[in-house]
Amino acid sequence: MLDLAIRGGTVVSAASRAVADVGISGGRIAAVGAVGPARSEVDARGKVVLPGVVDLHTHLGQGIETMASGTRDAAVGGVTTVLAFAQQGPDGSLLAAAQRAVGASAGALVDFAFHVVVTDPSDAALAELPALAAAGHAGLKVFMVMPQYAARRADFVALFAAAGRAGLLTAIHAEDHAIVAERTAALLAAGRTGVSHFPESRPVEAEAIAVREALVHAEATGAPVYLVHLSSRAAVEALREARARGVRAYGETRPLYLYLTREAFARPDGAIFVGQPPLREAGDVAAIWEALADGTLATVGTDHFPHRRADKVDPSLTFATIRPGVANLRTLLPMLHSEGVRRGRLTLERLVDVLCETPARLAGLAPRKGSLAPGADADVVVLDPDLTRTVRSADLRSNADHDPFDGWEVTGWPVLTISRGVVVARDGELTGAEPQGRFVPRAAGAA
Repeated sequence: MLDLAIRGGTVVSAASRAVADVGISGGRIAAVGAVGPARSEVDARGKVVLPGVVDLHTHLGQGIETMASGTRDAAVGGVTTVLAFAQQGPDGSLLAAAQRAVGASAGALVDFAFHVVVTDPSDAALAELPALAAAGHAGLKVFMVMPQYAARRADFVALFAAAGRAGLLTAIHAEDHAIVAERTAALLAAGRTGVSHFPESRPVEAEAIAVREALVHAEATGAPVYLVHLSSRAAVEALREARARGVRAYGETRPLYLYLTREAFARPDGAIFVGQPPLREAGDVAAIWEALADGTLATVGTDHFPHRRADKVDPSLTFATIRPGVANLRTLLPMLHSEGVRRGRLTLERLVDVLCETPARLAGLAPRKGSLAPGADADVVVLDPDLTRTVRSADLRSNADHDPFDGWEVTGWPVLTISRGVVVARDGELTGAEPQGRFVPRAAGAA
């Protein structure tokens, strides 16, 4: 007797779709196809059945958003695994940073893992990489836009190489510090301080130069890199060229760069759309969609990092001091379905690829996460492809108090989210399930 059977939905993977049942037992997928009797059943006829979404890029545990609060929004939106960041501390230890992050994640509703942010690539930190991977933390994060990176470039290249040897994937925020610093100083000196000048302070050139540098390092060291939140045509063209040469490089974009242009900064509340890099031109948006469809871009991650609305639109702030980051865990899946699948930009199979299967594989979480194969964790989303709702900030279930896509009409919403066999959200509401999120170890050498 199964614990749960999901009956008659269209089950979608990155390679196929078919009307089938999904059976769940003991928190795992037991069977897909014609499955036997179950203690509980879900009628999914006319619905789409997907693996739970894996978001490779969140800032849960930072700012106003805890792991507990952010995973509530994740669950309502069909996200069943989140990757957040463990910050290297003053002690310099990467392993200690990861252990602190795991310890601070009590109350998570869905499963989680981490990238470890490296700001000091010391010899001691590099020596920890094999132990870090063995402990299930097979991923790093580096900010090329930091002044530390510019000052210690050779040390960071050594980090990339050592990470590659240890089987770790390095996520990279690619913007050039020198260009950003020079442009920002010039604009502020000229009194051009408003949010409308934000794109000028972090131009496409700053992203493109840093992306190309990161790709050169990946090619030279043979280490895999994961370029986060790519925003421009120049960036994705550089990635496409490198991948054609066989460079082990993977690209991510985020919702802001799929749905908005820099015109949003002209709004009275334009500061709510500030993220790094800035919003770009319409031609860049088109290029991002093309790269997502043709496989140049591997994933879509939210970079979920909300702030209070009042703190974002504070008139005393300049474009350089506005807090970057937005909330979009809840709308990641429905908006990509509505704007991607419904508008013919992506197939359902490609949506599953970029939100579920490829993120899980790159994170070293497959086959446990990202698929509905027998034996995988029973992380399942039932999506109504015809359900139309208006995005409302009032519907947020996290600590965020505003949604950047407030007022958008979106078609295709999760009506059931299951995390390891437990129904955690139904019809846009939390079910009251006890927090059951666990740390999921990342396997080394997956990318």
